[in-house]
Amino acid sequence: MLSTKVRVVYNQKGGVGKTTLAVNLATLSAISGQRTLLVDSDPQGNSTTYLLGTKTSPNRNLADYYESCLGVHLFRPQLMEYVTTDTGIKNLHLVPGSRELEDLRNKLENKHKILKLREGIRNTSYDAVYFDPPPANDFFALSCLIAANEVLVPIDCDTFSVQAARDICQLVAEVKADHNPDLKILGLIVNQYQKNSRHAALILKDLESLGLPILVPYIPQSVKVRESHSDAKPVVISQPNNPVSLALAELHGKYLVDLETPKKELKKDVRRESIVQL
Repeated sequence: MLSTKVRVVYNQKGGVGKTTLAVNLATLSAISGQRTLLVDSDPQGNSTTYLLGTKTSPNRNLADYYESCLGVHLFRPQLMEYVTTDTGIKNLHLVPGSRELEDLRNKLENKHKILKLREGIRNTSYDAVYFDPPPANDFFALSCLIAANEVLVPIDCDTFSVQAARDICQLVAEVKADHNPDLKILGLIVNQYQKNSRHAALILKDLESLGLPILVPYIPQSVKVRESHSDAKPVVISQPNNPVSLALAELHGKYLVDLETPKKELKKDVRRESIVQL
């Protein structure tokens, strides 16, 4: 088996669909047969809510793991002890996020715990790990970048997207130099794309000038994405034939599936899984 792929879906700019992409790409990974872990490191906990809904409160979460890292223990705390396996999706497990993370931020920074997330996934048995950090340049986002191999950058075709991409390039370069020389930007994911927009075309041209890979296909807009948030069911499962789901499945098959996974069966697997879940 190939080594674990550890990816962070990250942009400091908010409103670009970061959580939607993280949850649905992790879901596609699980559906394709890979044992997949999604780590919600955003204090808002949106990935957790998207997967579990508002009525489910996991017994243990990422804040509990970090809390244990602040104490003195005979044995090193294990992140895998804080995993929720009951996501309703085969092969997809979750380390839930929590607003308690916000209360721990200063303590974790003061005690230099920036490497604890990387230590937590070391020697993991999962085939793929996805991080959903906050849209910020803070302790939790940096922890994810230090722990990851690859960065997926969700962008919308907004005027501020080009500067946001430049900022991410700079931040990734700093993390590579200081902590994680293997980190690389896998590519930009164009989200909420409006096909006939002249403005979007101009922004894409500016983004191309940065020399970063722009992954295709682009992900279109759809009201079904917001509905999937309310239903607490990833759109690739609740609406497998929607253009958003088909674009995500194609993108996942092109760039994110290990060579061992039969790509040609990916969309069929998405539909089969949706029938099971519904």
